[in-house]
Formats: sequence, C-alpha cells, structure tokens
Amino acid sequence: MNSELDSLERDLRQELVLFCGWLSRLGFTPGTSGNLSVRLDPERILVTPTGMSKGLIQESDMVIVDLHGNRVSGTRRVTSEIGMHLAVYRQRQDVGSVVHSHPPIATAFACAGRSFDPMLCQEAL
Repeated sequence: MNSELDSLERDLRQELVLFCGWLSRLGFTPGTSGNLSVRLDPERILVTPTGMSKGLIQESDMVIVDLHGNRVSGTRRVTSEIGMHLAVYRQRQDVGSVVHSHPPIATAFACAGRSFDPMLCQEAL
C-alpha cells in the first residue's frame, strides 16, 4: 500500500511539473506568479513553492502541506497564496486540484475594470 501512495505522489509531482511548464510557455505564469496544487489525500496537499518560475520547477521543488498550511515535507517555502488553495479544498471535498494563473488577456481585462460577461465580438457567440 505504501508503494502505491509513493507511486501516486511521484505521478502527481510529474504532472505538476508538466502543467507548470505548459502554463509558463503560454505566458500564464509570468515571473514567479501563479501556483498549482493537487490533493494527495484527505489531509495533505502537494503545492508549488513560492518564488520560483513555473517553467523551472522540478519534482523535488514541490512542498506538501496539511489542511492548515503547515509544511509536512519539502525544503522550499510554501506559496504565500496557500490560503486560497486550502479554502477551496476545505469547502469542496470533490476538488482535486487548483490552478492559479495570470493569463495576460484576463489580467488586462481586470486592470481595465472590464468583465468577460458582455459579448465583445460576434465570434464569442
């Protein structure tokens, strides 16, 4: 059973690195912004660390925290936005992962005080 859990954690670390790379290449996590997390089990969350470019993250950089945000394992510091992730996991037991990114177009809309609600072009219909 322990080897199954180890295998699951290893797989999830690999997937987080993969998704971090994709988001970075798309420009959705400029600099060190954004973070990703995934639920390991009912009590533990695997999360990207603070202060790292998502395009450079490796499996060993991930941090495991409990549902109170306390670091359980890992050598890096937990993202400062862990509270947002934990609030989602505590409220929604069905949520398995959280992706917080900064897509440039969405960021531009937010800076302009605009919403995505109104149809801005015919193609959106």
